[in-house]
Amino acid sequence: MSNPEKSIILTPSHKNYLWAYLIGVLLAPLLIGIVVIWFVNKKRNSIQYRITDTSISKTEKGNNAELELVTILETSVSQSGFQKLLSIGDIKLKANVSEIILEGIEHPLALVDKIDTAIAYQKEQLNASKKIQARKPTHDPGTLEKMDYLTGLWQQGLISDEDYDQERKNFS
Repeated sequence: MSNPEKSIILTPSHKNYLWAYLIGVLLAPLLIGIVVIWFVNKKRNSIQYRITDTSISKTEKGNNAELELVTILETSVSQSGFQKLLSIGDIKLKANVSEIILEGIEHPLALVDKIDTAIAYQKEQLNASKKIQARKPTHDPGTLEKMDYLTGLWQQGLISDEDYDQERKNFS
């Protein structure tokens, strides 16, 4: 589990729901607009993106989708003309079997650059840890325990010096 201090929590931008808010304001004199604004705000607040140093997750209406950074194969940004004007967009993160779309993110190109950097770093860390291999023992496991046992028998006088020297040569 990653350190909670190293996480960022994002929600979709208000700008992403501009049309719905506008309709709500226009319908406010009929009191329907207040309900529209309330529903739009509730929907926006029900979506949460958590970006940590090792993973990205999306929580929406209790459903949680998470991708580890090392599994992400492709990142892309899609923006309509209106979204470009408002500096918002959708970020698509694609892995082998799943994908997450972060909708309505402000300044998506800058965030994708940071995510790509984090992905490259995590993959580099993974490759470096794979290259480190355990050293092979220079002796058979248990040899030292057998030698200690043999030495104990010799020190107690239970085996002769000749038997001890002969058995000790087998360990060399």
